[in-house]
Amino acid sequence: MNEIVIKSNSNATVLSALKRLFIANGVKLSNRISKNKVQVHVEIVKIPALKKEGYQLVVSKKGINIKALDSSGLYYGVQTLRQLMQNTSAGVAIPFCEISDWPAFAVRGFMHDNGRNFQSITLLKEQLELLSHYKYNTFQWHLTDNPAWRIESKIFPQLNEARFRQANRDPDSSYSFADIKELIRFAKEKHITIIPELDMPGHSAYFKRVFGFKMESEQGMHVLEKLIDEFCKEIPASDCPVLHIGSDEVHIPNPAAFIERMSNRVMANGRKVMVWNPGLPPVKGSIRQLWREEATGQVANTKRNPFIDSYGGYLNLFDAVTLIQRYFFQQVCNQARGDQYALGGILCCWPDTRVADKEKIFLHNPVWPGALAYSEAVWCGRPEANPDLLNVLPLKNTTANQYFAEFEKRLTVHQARFFEKLPFPYFNASQTEWQVSKIYWKGKPVTTDRLPQKIAGSVIRINQSLLADQAIDSLTQVDFSSNIFSEHDQNIQALIGFETPARSNRQSAGVPPNGKWDANGGEIFINNTELKGPVWENPGANQNLKPTWFTQANEIPYTDEEFFWSRKPATIQLKKGWNTVLIKVPKPITGQNWMFAFIPVKQKGGRWISDPTVVLQAEEK
Repeated sequence: MNEIVIKSNSNATVLSALKRLFIANGVKLSNRISKNKVQVHVEIVKIPALKKEGYQLVVSKKGINIKALDSSGLYYGVQTLRQLMQNTSAGVAIPFCEISDWPAFAVRGFMHDNGRNFQSITLLKEQLELLSHYKYNTFQWHLTDNPAWRIESKIFPQLNEARFRQANRDPDSSYSFADIKELIRFAKEKHITIIPELDMPGHSAYFKRVFGFKMESEQGMHVLEKLIDEFCKEIPASDCPVLHIGSDEVHIPNPAAFIERMSNRVMANGRKVMVWNPGLPPVKGSIRQLWREEATGQVANTKRNPFIDSYGGYLNLFDAVTLIQRYFFQQVCNQARGDQYALGGILCCWPDTRVADKEKIFLHNPVWPGALAYSEAVWCGRPEANPDLLNVLPLKNTTANQYFAEFEKRLTVHQARFFEKLPFPYFNASQTEWQVSKIYWKGKPVTTDRLPQKIAGSVIRINQSLLADQAIDSLTQVDFSSNIFSEHDQNIQALIGFETPARSNRQSAGVPPNGKWDANGGEIFINNTELKGPVWENPGANQNLKPTWFTQANEIPYTDEEFFWSRKPATIQLKKGWNTVLIKVPKPITGQNWMFAFIPVKQKGGRWISDPTVVLQAEEK
């Protein structure tokens, strides 16, 4: 296909997206029909079988047809077409197909925290563009937090003064109302609704610095009402029909009175109210956003408050491999499809620590692989809930493992096609297995039948995958072994790591000493010979054995060598035949992220990717 003719009754934004898609792939647009030109029909029609935001896509010898009930459905049909396109020497090729598709959930969202780490409108637009390609329709914009109130204020201009903001946290950076309107306009073109979040009364240290009193005081509530009015006057309800007011992680003497007063003010401005849960007690009709791991499992459908699921694990919390597994297997809202109460899910990224280079957010957090995995869970839904699969990857040759392995292959294709120049920290995990070779109880080796003999994954989180039984919580070390068969003597490359610090604070054992892989004492042996660690750029740096919120440690940006996926791989010598890998993993002294990673990789196009030719097997064959 080299030239097309488009016929459409859709709106300008859908037509523009379709044209840009073809032009970007080298296809010419024409107004005249001929035998050599493919006809593309895009139209809004009544199709009883389709649901809201659904579409029908037919690719045949006659051409390409996209039909939908609304413009959003047409837009998502265009995005599916984007994924089907293949560039060949003869031009663009699209396989013949018939697809009828619609979302399982009404809310499919992504949240970014710009209260702590400001991001430019340009960078946010780049994110929204890519998110829309995977049928996200909501962007939750966390605009305020302890460092700053990021929104322009004309009635209280002191909120925008750098002297009241946290130093080194972009103190001069705010979003003008013109900026906010521009991002809303851009988002609408991508069929994305923005939910602004003005966090109150917690996450508000800046407020006390500016006004001298707290949000929950009578004076504070009066100021907040004026700020809500100001925002809603500048940004009409048609652009932002929902306003998030936070309300989490805070204890105040007047919780019910505060949340009722703020909620009433939001509703008086013609908006729906959204709050975090757990948090202050929501008023009837408010949308609850569930944020704790256990929240979704315990929530009761009271028919009083609809809810949005954000419990699967924040993008900044776990490592960049096992988190993708969690998103793939998660059943959003603990049900197969949404309804008027179970609205959907929002994926959250909270890089709490200071980020000097904002592009590092996408390297140090698995934003894009996570977004792709979550988009599938929230668009397709999952037929059943299986919480065990969030933490324990199913063994090879099981049906669940085969499903995940197929997803990893698709993820690799999307990485190569659509994220060639962007950080995409993910490496395949499904075909690696380990033997639990030895365990230590209070420092002494013991035997037990309470641990699995085999465990799958190139990254193993021992806390979640092995130690669910609190009776064996006194274990102090676990050793794992696996085997690699090599056709000849060779060197391979592997990403290696132990503890992974959460990006919400800097609690970790820090960068290891030179020659070591783990500041907690973890070791790796290849064919009974210890594999020495590298010479680190900052050996022994950033050891913090307690949480670092509100300390100077949180103002030190993370570096690439602190994460196994963003550091240089190790070179490993393999002999011809079978090779043994033994990894000794002591419990970390910080009590966090008891884990290890061993991922064979190869270089392609200037980046490291999974090496499928190197397979780790739990037993010799």
